[in-house]
Amino acid sequence: MVPVTAQRTRSVHDAARARLTEAGVWDVEGDLAALRERFLAVETPAALARFETAVAERCRRIPLGHITGSTEFDGLELVVGSGVFVPRRESTTLVARVAEDTTLPYRGTVLDLCSGVGALGLALSRRRPDAAVTCVERDDTCLQYLRRNVARNEAVLGGVTVLAADLTAPGCLDAYRGRTDLVMANPPYVAPDVRLLPEWSEHQPRAAVYSGADGLDLIRRIAVLAAAALRPGGRLALEHDRAQPEQVRELLHGHAFEEITTCVDTAGEPRITVARRTDQEGTT
Repeated sequence: MVPVTAQRTRSVHDAARARLTEAGVWDVEGDLAALRERFLAVETPAALARFETAVAERCRRIPLGHITGSTEFDGLELVVGSGVFVPRRESTTLVARVAEDTTLPYRGTVLDLCSGVGALGLALSRRRPDAAVTCVERDDTCLQYLRRNVARNEAVLGGVTVLAADLTAPGCLDAYRGRTDLVMANPPYVAPDVRLLPEWSEHQPRAAVYSGADGLDLIRRIAVLAAAALRPGGRLALEHDRAQPEQVRELLHGHAFEEITTCVDTAGEPRITVARRTDQEGTT
């Protein structure tokens, strides 16, 4: 085997940096570090070739997690891959908010809707192992990753259940009616005319990104489901587009919610809205 010289390694790194920069990747150094860690633990000719292939994929704006096979989210390592949405680290703000005792009571019950690979539900379970979390997802590919992530992180989680269910189906959450303390969701919320970076518009599953003409179709459905599933005084926490706070607050006012507030994520964008289920029964 021909040894890899330090000069050869530096040359490959410098070329990778230049290619990623030219491709418009927004965090060149962060991506380089992640790709080196994943593909260059041992510097051999074969490893360098795999590294260069991975760099070429990232230059095509394939999401970093789809290339490395995992992503870090709120202290958890989650397996991801083609066909599933890679969680945004900015969503950890929602987890931190709902983990507070004032939002989720001790031994509370939680529904994580549109769970995907499980980022929100599993992160909350790690922070609040006393809670009983049910992760709800309909997509078969996502369900496979979700179940793997539950099993891989079992040692640091509380009680987590996976439920395969379509939120658009009648009666999909009837078993949870009036029994839930917290409903949270990071649903698809993008309108089709919104321009996105290629990582989202071309390489993430469309069903995990877009939702109707104004991006709010599934959020409307979640508002109805949450109003029915929550106990009086229970909380709903949603992630949405930074342009949607007023629309989301308005539609929640019409579905048995009060004390509706919007807060910013870790990027400073107003993407998270939390609301309290009214104390009145039957207002759905």
